Order: sequence, then C-alpha cells, then structure tokens
Amino acid sequence: MKHRSLKEIYNNFLDKLFPVEIRCLLCGKDIAEGSFFCEQCSEEDIFNEGNKCLKCDVMLDEKEKICDDCKNNTRYFERCFCPLNYNQKVRGAVVKFKDKHAKFYAKPFAKIIYNRLKEEKLEFDFILPVPAHINTIKRRGYDPVKLLADELSLLTKLPVKQAIIKKVDTSTQKFLTYETRQENIRDSITRDRSIDITDKRILLLDDVVTTCATINSCAMLLGKAKVVYACALARTTKELEEPKLEEDD
Repeated sequence: MKHRSLKEIYNNFLDKLFPVEIRCLLCGKDIAEGSFFCEQCSEEDIFNEGNKCLKCDVMLDEKEKICDDCKNNTRYFERCFCPLNYNQKVRGAVVKFKDKHAKFYAKPFAKIIYNRLKEEKLEFDFILPVPAHINTIKRRGYDPVKLLADELSLLTKLPVKQAIIKKVDTSTQKFLTYETRQENIRDSITRDRSIDITDKRILLLDDVVTTCATINSCAMLLGKAKVVYACALARTTKELEEPKLEEDD
C-alpha cells in the first residue's frame, strides 16, 4: 500500500509538472484541451495519412497499393497501423519518452494509437507489447512499450499479455541491414508457451515501426493465432528508412 501511494503521489506530481492535456506533445506550446498538437506542429507533416501501403502503413505514391518491401518479403502480420509520421519533431518526443524518463507521454501516445484503431474498427482479443531485453529495461528504468500497452489496455478494456520474451540483447544493431536485423531479432526472441494464443486475434504493439523487422519476427512466432495485427505510434517514411536512422525496430 505504501508503494502504491508513493507512486500515485509521483504520478500526480508529473501530471502537474507536465500537464500534457493543455500542452503540445511536440513543442510544449499551449493548446486547447482535448488536442494533442498545436496548429504549427500539426502543419508539419506529422500525420501518417494519404495513400499508404495496405500491409505496413508506409506512405506510398498515389497509384501504389502495396510497397515493394511487402511485395518482396513475407509478412506474418495482417496489417499495421501507425497514426504519426516519424519525422524529426515526432522523433524528439519519442526519444524523450524512451530515454529521458518522460513516462507521462504514455497516456497521450496511447490515446493517439487508440483513436486510429477506432477509426479502423479493429477488433482483437489482447495486446501484446513488443518485448524489451532486461538489460534495456534496467538501463532505462522502465519499459516504454509496456507502458503504452498498459494505457491502451485501459482504453480498450482488453488485457495485456507478454506472450513473447526477449532472451538476447540486440540493442546495438541499429546500423545493420534489414536481413541481418531480422535474423538477429528472430534468434533473440521466444514465445511464452504458457500463454494460449490459439485462434486469438492479437494486437502487436511497438512505439515506432521502421523496417518491420521486429514486428514481423514477433508475428512469425504467433502462427497459432487467428490473426495478428500490428500497431505503433509512428511509421518512418521511405526517405527515413536507412539503417543509420533506425532506432529499435
């Protein structure tokens, strides 16, 4: 009880110190309550909208339906949904959330994802956060994707199940090619067989999708599921999909 009370006090302190309900998530300017971004940031190509790949949600030229990567690689997820573009402004907020102890971003980020899922009328049985290795969690002091999953669970009234475990630390692979990254990720994760996924509709959750290597490797372990959807806060554009700019995916 004492631990819970201290946690509540700390969270209330953060809410007062960082009142995200009335501050732009990207620049901190005052905004109308109920918004997430100021007018200026909203005009800076932060939304992942328009013509997008029907599989991985990356933006495409007007006449295309499926991107070349999804045509040339097997995708083990049905579809991916990402409401924001991973441009420099969005990246700045995500980095704060992941590495600057800015855990207060979890609630509004989850709401943004939730709004996109509602638009798509997506139905699923539980949320599966992409796992982090214990070394990464210790370094950060928390698991950002798990925080997102917990907040999304409150919004959807659906449970979070950690059916995949990260057994090998792959945090140093950001400069590797897609093929090498996917091989490394595939060898670094395993499924928790104690969690039944048979005929379940699973929502696989990450913070950012770049090459789809991580979500695809996770989805590959979920073959007994009825369907696997993927979602994240942000999706890179083709221009940003170079290994030197990738974060964790």
